[in-house]
Amino acid sequence: MNGRELLVRGGTAVIGTGLLVAAMWVHTMRPKVDAKELDPLRNDGKIGQTVSNRMFSVRVEGVQAARSLAPGLSFGNEPAIGTDGIYLAVRIRAKSEREPLRLGTAVLETPGGYGYRYDPRSGTTSTVPDMQPMIWAPGTLLFELPKQRLRGAHLVVGTGGLLPQLSAEADIDLGISPARARALLRSAVDRFDPEAAS
Repeated sequence: MNGRELLVRGGTAVIGTGLLVAAMWVHTMRPKVDAKELDPLRNDGKIGQTVSNRMFSVRVEGVQAARSLAPGLSFGNEPAIGTDGIYLAVRIRAKSEREPLRLGTAVLETPGGYGYRYDPRSGTTSTVPDMQPMIWAPGTLLFELPKQRLRGAHLVVGTGGLLPQLSAEADIDLGISPARARALLRSAVDRFDPEAAS
């Protein structure tokens, strides 16, 4: 073995070791993607306002609290569906801008980072509107949440999809101040029927 061959083998070993160390370092540096970068673009608004984006428009027409829900498709005198918290019914109107759509996501977001999905229990049903271009369709989204989480609630609705960053969302402040939350709790009804409310 001459000096040149020894130098080539030694250089190869050093380069191979360096590449192995670099590969291990890259493996430990797991890529982190900030979830906010993949979130849909949100358009903000308030209760009573029309919030529009390139895909749909939505307007919250009112909110109502309920202590219990009327059972769906009941024969006879079925008991009401109760809760330890409160049900919040959000009445909306929605239309698509270009083609027929259906809301894919609806979440009630509250201060502290809490989120509540619609249709909290089996046997309860929100009336989610099928959106058509130029035609406003009514619907009622039903959420179950703790009583103390009513204050500051926002409705976030969107089209969802496989690529969330390409979809659209509307974030609507429901205007539930501490005084409004107390009033909603005082006026909560029993055996609320979402289908009758739409």
